[in-house]
Amino acid sequence: MNSISSSAFNLATDAAFQSEQSKAATSDARLGTPAELAAVAEQFETIFVKAILSSARSAELSDPLLNSEGQKTFTQMLDAEYAGALAQRESLGIADAIVRQFQHRVRNGDAA
Repeated sequence: MNSISSSAFNLATDAAFQSEQSKAATSDARLGTPAELAAVAEQFETIFVKAILSSARSAELSDPLLNSEGQKTFTQMLDAEYAGALAQRESLGIADAIVRQFQHRVRNGDAA
């Protein structure tokens, strides 16, 4: 299994595990407020974009002169910043889709 497939598999299994943990902990629980749902959806979009950027960067041919641990750490941090900025400024629609999917489970200011 190549590194991109492996990291995608790890991401998917981690997400599935966290989803199952969340279901077990809050089987009938409702999400918080619409603002909290939007914030979580935006965070997910940021993580998703970061994974895409990391995969793209690992696929490019790198210069052996710049292939140090410091450079790798810097590019990982830079990818995280790019992902956050992209998710806040240029919506890919992922956060919007998550909000639409789960908005029926959110309290609208009254007790659910």
